[in-house]
Amino acid sequence: MSSFTGSTSKLPTLLPGFNREEEANITVHCHDRTFKSVDVLDDSNGQTLFTVSSKGASSLSWRRAIFDGSGRKLFELRHMGYAMKNDWAVEDVEGKRICSLKHINGMMAQNRSNLDAVIHGESAADDIGNTIEIRPRDRGALSTVVQYQGIELATIMNTEANDVTSLEKKGLDRTVWKARINTGVDISLILVAVLCLAEMEHVWRQ
Repeated sequence: MSSFTGSTSKLPTLLPGFNREEEANITVHCHDRTFKSVDVLDDSNGQTLFTVSSKGASSLSWRRAIFDGSGRKLFELRHMGYAMKNDWAVEDVEGKRICSLKHINGMMAQNRSNLDAVIHGESAADDIGNTIEIRPRDRGALSTVVQYQGIELATIMNTEANDVTSLEKKGLDRTVWKARINTGVDISLILVAVLCLAEMEHVWRQ
């Protein structure tokens, strides 16, 4: 796997304006089990880059709304039903699906956190060959690499997992994640990967 040294225009972009000319490091605090409150911080200055909120899962889907640091809604991450075998969709503020994520290689324990993502183009033909691979390096998905056409986009680490009662009273987050994001990579795209991994951790209690 190689680092990217060419034009950043060749990298997959979910939303314009969220890539940087230098490596970025973020921390994602999932405060509760159902993503009612999530804060995404820039490690370089402690500022809030994104927030996430959710009303929890329904029989039809589980929606999480993602906002930038100013409170502007960017998109929703929607899981189609509660079952992990179902796809996730990223929908823009107008409800258009702009990205899809799905499990691959079955649901066996050693690969159940493997995901493929595609940012949709103008037609289905644009999606061919543009798969973003999200691959845990271990069974518990404590370390995960995000790659595109052999290029490493980011490394995601699960640094804290508290499967205990009374999280708020104990001053604990349900999970905490850190991502090292390579130069030119869209931070919002990596956040989507983190949220999917976090959901699997919360539901499966890996």
